[in-house]
Amino acid sequence: MTTQLTSRRVLRRETRSSRTLPAVVFATALLLVLLIVLGAGVAGMLDPGARLTVDAVVAGAAMVAAIPVVAIGAGLVATALAAVLLALAFAPGRRARRARLTPRSGVVVDDGVLADAIADGVARRTGVPRGRVSVTIGRRTASVRITPTSGVPVDPQAGADAATAVLAEIGFALAARVHVAREGVIG
Repeated sequence: MTTQLTSRRVLRRETRSSRTLPAVVFATALLLVLLIVLGAGVAGMLDPGARLTVDAVVAGAAMVAAIPVVAIGAGLVATALAAVLLALAFAPGRRARRARLTPRSGVVVDDGVLADAIADGVARRTGVPRGRVSVTIGRRTASVRITPTSGVPVDPQAGADAATAVLAEIGFALAARVHVAREGVIG
C-alpha cells in the first residue's frame, strides 16, 4: 500500500511542473511594494524632512502620471505583468507527459513518444509514408492528420482503427480523431 502511494506521488511530481518560482516572484514583488509604502509612511511620520521628500517624489510621479499616454501605458504594463505572474503562480502546471501505474511499477511517457508511436502505427496500417502522418496529443484526444499521396485514397476509418489499436496496446485512454487531407502531395 505504501509503495503504491509513493509511486503515485512520484508520478504526480513527474507529470506536473513546479509553481514555486512564479509564486515566489509574485510574493516578492508584492512584499517589495508593501515595504516601500510602509517605509515611506514610517519615514513621513518620524521625520518631517523625509515627509517633504516623499511628497515631492509623489508629486513628481503624479505629474508624469497625469499625461494620459503614460498613465495608460503604465497601467497596461502593470496589469499584464500582474496577470502573467498570477497565472503562472496559481494555474496548474501540466507537463506534456502521461503516467501509468501498475501493481509493480509506474511508467511516465512523454506525449511526443506517444505521438510517434501512434503515427508509426497509422502509417503502417494506411500505407502512407511516415513523414506524412502527424499526431498532436491533447489532454483527452490524439489528433491524427494524414496527407495522402495524390491520387491514392486513404481510408480514415483504417487510420482511426490503427490509432485506437496503438493506444489500447500502450494502455492510454485517449480518443483518436483522424483527419485526411483532401489534397494529396506528389511523391
